Amino acid sequence: MDEKKLFSTSEEAEKAFYAAFQQEDLELMMSVWANDEDITCIHPGGNRLEGQTLIRESWEQIFRHENGIKFEINQKKVSIENDIAIHHVIESIYMGGELQSEIIATNVYRKSHGCWYMILHHASPELRPALIPVDEDNLEEKDEENKTFH
Repeated sequence: MDEKKLFSTSEEAEKAFYAAFQQEDLELMMSVWANDEDITCIHPGGNRLEGQTLIRESWEQIFRHENGIKFEINQKKVSIENDIAIHHVIESIYMGGELQSEIIATNVYRKSHGCWYMILHHASPELRPALIPVDEDNLEEKDEENKTFH
């Protein structure tokens, strides 16, 4: 494995995360993640993956099946307190120049020895149905269709 990259801000780490995803660069991807076993990754609709080994395997599998994926990051909200940075984003995902889906994601970074590394990536299932404009005449019907249960 290549030498660990150093990210002086959580923004730098996040840019590297999405660059690694778009470039299907496993080594860059793993350089973004903290080098410990208490890291967590939840892909849309997937199980909670913990630790370097499971997270690495998940990205290997994704990179084998994704070609030409591009991200546009929207509605970013960043909160930083002490050595933790929380980034909430909407990932607009394009393939072949066409919008394929929109995902809400939370990326959490921890500062360690002066550098920022990812400790959590949690991406929810596709948002597209929630982004469809509501027909005011059928508002009651739409509310029934879009209920969220936790």
